[in-house]
Amino acid sequence: MSLRICLLGLLMCCWACNNIEDAKPENRNTFIRFYEAAHNVYGITAEEVDGGFVILGNELLANGNQNSLFIRTNEYGEKIADDVVLPDGYAKGLKVASDGYYIIGDSIKSNLESSDISVYDLVVYSARLFKLDLTGTIVKKVVLADKKNSSNITDIHGGSVTLGAQNEVIVLGSFKNAGLSTTERPYLAALDPSSLDTIWSKTYDVLDRDYVNSKSLHIAPSGKIIWATALLKENQNFSRSYLGIPYIQENSTFENFSQYGEQTDQQLYANDIQPSESVAFGYGVIGTYASPTGANGNMFFIRVNQQGNIIEGSERYFDGERFLTDNTSVNAEVSSSDDTGDALTSTRDGGFILAGTVLTTPSLGKGGKDILLVKIDSQGNVQWTKILGGSGNETVNSIRETSDGGLLICGSNDLSGLSSIFIMKTDMNGELKD
Repeated sequence: MSLRICLLGLLMCCWACNNIEDAKPENRNTFIRFYEAAHNVYGITAEEVDGGFVILGNELLANGNQNSLFIRTNEYGEKIADDVVLPDGYAKGLKVASDGYYIIGDSIKSNLESSDISVYDLVVYSARLFKLDLTGTIVKKVVLADKKNSSNITDIHGGSVTLGAQNEVIVLGSFKNAGLSTTERPYLAALDPSSLDTIWSKTYDVLDRDYVNSKSLHIAPSGKIIWATALLKENQNFSRSYLGIPYIQENSTFENFSQYGEQTDQQLYANDIQPSESVAFGYGVIGTYASPTGANGNMFFIRVNQQGNIIEGSERYFDGERFLTDNTSVNAEVSSSDDTGDALTSTRDGGFILAGTVLTTPSLGKGGKDILLVKIDSQGNVQWTKILGGSGNETVNSIRETSDGGLLICGSNDLSGLSSIFIMKTDMNGELKD
């Protein structure tokens, strides 16, 4: 226990901004909370709920096993119940419903005794979906898998979850058939919100590439399903990918599949897609742009209209190191450091706040990998930027605008090889203060 207290104290000193360490959490409108263990834990997402927040994370035990964690807190980030542990797997997405929570992720099963590795991997992944009630009690669990191997599928992954027009649970994931040269392709499934029985499912293989899907999917005003994906082709030490926006009627084929970057060589990954506060402005997409070798990464942003079409000329590239001295966007090939674009949230003024990571130095930033926030208006023009971090390495996985206009940021802090979950509540300008 003393080690954990010392670690927390050290982290608070490292993250100190605007003297927030001098104020008690219950007296602050902004705060940072850490959730640590004797092993590595990682923050996946956090959402605001009545009276507080819920946090989704994963833990990696010393024996290599992985579990998912569901944490409930009050409005100051203080735990109000024991963690809910979802064993033998990891979580990727969370959807808050009126009667509870849906958690999507992967179930991991070792198959070390199998001698037929042409059909089964030594480790088999199946998508799993949990339904929890409002107290965090597990109500139902379903595993999405090719249990009889009738389709020769080795792995099925769960990626993200939302609720459909009829309140059905919509799951986005990916699957891969047996064989070294097969590609990873997306699937959609709709499930009954109570029984979690499958209503329909659909697989997609429009292009012979790996689909790397965004962490979010949404139901458009038209009732269509929309998400962002990277279409990836790997070749030895090089990878090339470009952006795609699937736009699909439920239980149907692609109605629209707008693409960007298909004529150029780069690695372009779409990590998140979120709707604008104004329906007329469509969606914002954030990701990472890098060279085919993966070097010289930049934060990337682009807009998509309500019909799933990428808006020409809306693309923006942000170089983290340049932002430390000059708050402007850059050309795609201009990069002074390896940076990422990981999550975004719409804001009530019609713009977005982008969140990613930037490599800093003690003289510029906090040193190591820090969090970069970029506030843009509806046209992608930069309004302000903020660097948040400590002496360790920080990564961000989700950001949300809260009901009071502030920001809720969730991610992981790695200090001396030990990772902890954090949530950060800031004001509307990304500031930590009373």
